Amino acid sequence: MDVQLSAYKNLFSEKDIGIVFRYSRANIYSYHALIGSLEIHPQLANIPVFIPSPDNFLAEINRLLSIEGYKKLVVGLSLHTFQLDENIRVIQELNQHPNRDKISIVVGGPHPSAKPKDLLSKGANIAVVGEGEKTFPEVITKIINETSLVSQKGIAFLNEHDEIVVQPPNNLINLDDYPPFAPTHELYSALEITRGCNYLCKYCQTPSLLGKKVRYRSPQEIIKWGKFLLSKRDSWDFRFITPNAFGYGSKKASMPNIAMIKELLSGLKNLKAKKRRRIFFGTFPSEVRPESVTEGTLNLTKEYCDNDNLTMGAQTGSPRIMKLIRRGHSIERVVEAVDLAISFNFKINVDFIIGYPEETEEDQHLTLDLCKKLIAKGCKVHMHYLIPLPGTDYAEVTPTPIAPEILKVLRKWSNDGTIFGSWQHQHDLITGNMKRKE
Repeated sequence: MDVQLSAYKNLFSEKDIGIVFRYSRANIYSYHALIGSLEIHPQLANIPVFIPSPDNFLAEINRLLSIEGYKKLVVGLSLHTFQLDENIRVIQELNQHPNRDKISIVVGGPHPSAKPKDLLSKGANIAVVGEGEKTFPEVITKIINETSLVSQKGIAFLNEHDEIVVQPPNNLINLDDYPPFAPTHELYSALEITRGCNYLCKYCQTPSLLGKKVRYRSPQEIIKWGKFLLSKRDSWDFRFITPNAFGYGSKKASMPNIAMIKELLSGLKNLKAKKRRRIFFGTFPSEVRPESVTEGTLNLTKEYCDNDNLTMGAQTGSPRIMKLIRRGHSIERVVEAVDLAISFNFKINVDFIIGYPEETEEDQHLTLDLCKKLIAKGCKVHMHYLIPLPGTDYAEVTPTPIAPEILKVLRKWSNDGTIFGSWQHQHDLITGNMKRKE
């Protein structure tokens, strides 16, 4: 092993290989986790990693190949569906590069995981399907050794007949075995504490992308990383990545694991900071499910956290649609959770989606009515228009148009700040795509 590591170090010092990520704010959690997985790999930790901004991305590749003299670059692109077109343009530009034979394009993220051929057919060499912390280092190792990737789990590629080959999935990782970000490169971000989801909402990619079995990073590991962050920064705001913060450690959303949540939050609260340490739980970039909003979870948040607001998923105001999308709770539970949280003096942001394919105008009016009811209670509505995401039950559907009367109200609410979110951009993009297909 020592001889092998020595050989790797000599190889890297000669600039034989580098990794370039197309770094952007929308994808930092993915990139930080991937770079962190390289940092702990004994054979890959010394590979130079470059993270130019999107505007400087191609210029940096030119510099590394032409001036710095790298013999091989692995280009990593992580993307969701809304980023598909821009990443295809990047791949096409890379395909025209005079040193294309020195470039290996590896794509990953939600869209390539569900529809790898969209990128492979445009010139990407490999698509990582599913989570990448285990698979990506394995791919890099095989590229370095110039060994075949045909048997590599968790990837897709095009064979010599231009046929897509999707390998069996790789083993799901234990979150405690990997850092939540990239400490060696000083790339810090929110702490991922939960991965996967055992709910099967028809619009959501999480179960198909990250697994139906929920995995948790242990309180001990989270506190360890919290202590590390406070050793590096005078101040830090702890935020968490999880589909249901109040479900942390629990087997059922309606039965929160109060002991485990307390261990996590109290452990972070007890950490010493040079200047300031704040904890934000159940708010962006995570949210909470209505049935997990209990006196117990709210008391813990009040006692240990600094946020005065919570983000809660409702998703529709129609009981019929609520059942069809397999959301797993009732409209009444949404209202009960809001009332309970307000009694603890929390401000509530409530997520809604409009445009489900089964939706009628009556269903949309029911959603509007629930929005009005919650707004009257002081809530802010975070509105979305349905995006048919690949890998979900709605991947190939046509969203229902927003009824003109409701569209008028939503636009007025957006203009006066009553609701927020990118629903108008989503609506215009999806409806524009539908018109082009016609």
